[in-house]
Amino acid sequence: MSTVFEYQALDGGGRIMSGRVTAVHERDALRQLQGQGLLPTSLITAPSAAAVTARAAGRARAIVFQDYILTLKQLALLLNAAVPLVQAVATLKDQGIHPGLSRAFADIEKRIRAGDPFSAAFTGALPNLPAYVAQLVAAGEAIGRLGPAIADAVKQMEYDHQVRVEIRNALTYPAVLVTAGLAAVLFIFIVVVPRFSAMMSSTNADVPLLSRLVLKTGLFLNEHAMAIAVVAAVLATAGAWLFRDPAMRVRAREALARAPLVGTWLRESDLAGWASLLSTMLGNGIDLIRALGLARDSVRVPSLARNLDQVTKAVRGGAALSAALARQGTFNQTAVSLIEVGEDSGELPAMLRSLATLYEDAGRQRMKRFLLLLEPAAIILIGGVIGGIVVAIMLAITSVNQLAI
Repeated sequence: MSTVFEYQALDGGGRIMSGRVTAVHERDALRQLQGQGLLPTSLITAPSAAAVTARAAGRARAIVFQDYILTLKQLALLLNAAVPLVQAVATLKDQGIHPGLSRAFADIEKRIRAGDPFSAAFTGALPNLPAYVAQLVAAGEAIGRLGPAIADAVKQMEYDHQVRVEIRNALTYPAVLVTAGLAAVLFIFIVVVPRFSAMMSSTNADVPLLSRLVLKTGLFLNEHAMAIAVVAAVLATAGAWLFRDPAMRVRAREALARAPLVGTWLRESDLAGWASLLSTMLGNGIDLIRALGLARDSVRVPSLARNLDQVTKAVRGGAALSAALARQGTFNQTAVSLIEVGEDSGELPAMLRSLATLYEDAGRQRMKRFLLLLEPAAIILIGGVIGGIVVAIMLAITSVNQLAI
């Protein structure tokens, strides 16, 4: 079945063309456009009428991180295809990925035409981007590599987003499992146990201690369900408020970083991000001191960030990066050796990229081991609690039957 695709492409004269093409799949559409002498810059499935209506209804949504990534990726593609800067900005202004981004690029176009540098217009119109993006844009503009610099910024943004998604996905299943288990335990205590308590109260059976504890707990939760719900809501609200406090998040992150398994995982994730960002910065002509400061801002574990601050001070004082890192003990000897080789050979960005890959792989393996332990532990814990309640109820029933005999 044929599909309608919407495209934007460059013709032989560098002009931007747009339209629709019908093809069986995306590869056929690309071949058709290339056969017409066009260089596709964007190719998406044309939305249905229902999708257009839904998109119009969702115009008021906030700009998400993926919107920034997609927009900057298209800007880099246009610039790398030798499209003039003003024309590329005007194209993104009219694409309408998000109304807020359209307005931002309209402002950028206006300021460029008024004579402002692109980096200044870009930073003023898009202030919510990570700080390293503005630095890469400024460096790329200064050395005449704006397209590649924006492409590198996009790669770094995609890497940061991927790390956040991996961490969130890794913790989603255990969180759902624990929440479902707690809900099941509360249901048993509030609904099931009180019925057995009423039956037990009409007998004089000698109920075992475990059964008495479970039955009394169930009666207490049932009789004070409203008060407990209010207390739980207050605690949840207080927890959410505390979590929004930056100082509290810093303390929580530092506590997690000291945990036996998850702490190493978090530190390796931060070190991988630091090395990746530092590599991107140096590869785009940003000086080492400024690159170290920006890379340090991406580190979320406080103790690790303090160590990297000391590294920056040592480098500013004339020490080699590898020597400063070895003195702080932040990286292992293999990592320090890679950085030292990069310094000696003049290939420090490439060595830092290899180091980032090394820590990424180690972090993923550690995350898998963490989940292999966490999920069974959660299942055993919840199963043990529910099993203990069931055993307590069965012991109580057995006591009543023995009394009847």
